[in-house]
Amino acid sequence: MNDDAQTEKDLHDRLLACDPTAPEEVARKYLPRILRHVAIRAHSHGIHDPDLINDATVEAVIMYLKHPEKFDPNKSGLLGYLKRAAERDLINFSQQDRRRRRGEELLDDVEDSILSRNKSSEIDRIGRNSVEDETILRIQTERDLVKIEPENDRDKLLLRLMAEGERSTVKFAAVLGITDLPTTEQRHIVKKHKDRLKLQLKRGRSKSRA
Repeated sequence: MNDDAQTEKDLHDRLLACDPTAPEEVARKYLPRILRHVAIRAHSHGIHDPDLINDATVEAVIMYLKHPEKFDPNKSGLLGYLKRAAERDLINFSQQDRRRRRGEELLDDVEDSILSRNKSSEIDRIGRNSVEDETILRIQTERDLVKIEPENDRDKLLLRLMAEGERSTVKFAAVLGITDLPTTEQRHIVKKHKDRLKLQLKRGRSKSRA
């Protein structure tokens, strides 16, 4: 048995024995290597969404940490096992994303049908506003960070990510401490918190104008 194989076996045995330091070691050792592998595989198949790539990588490692007994070291090495799991997750997430986008496109078609009854200048204004609103939100959030007092440090970190234009679910989930949840549930919880903070910012601005 070579050194890498022995290291894998030792880590796996420690995880099975519920060693509290093992999960972090596994993450530090394998996440970067799996991420590089998944990114290469994704790009070769025309998938360039960094969120999908990150989510697939994290999901594979998290599921192994939660269920290490599913890995059989007699059948393959741990790194290869995690790479294959991440590839499967990438396929699943990509398919879910396509279905979601198709649903959004259907809604867009309905909205386009309604908007077509309006003047073209009004349609242009709505399109411009969606981009402008997003930009203004980021500028206002950055500015308001020095004025408002978030309820806790977690909200302050979330607001900082929003101000920086961060879109990765993984980073928001890490702040919220929900990385052990399924990715779809993470997305839902992250959106809920972001909407809550946007509403707080809006109320704060209204009070400052009063």
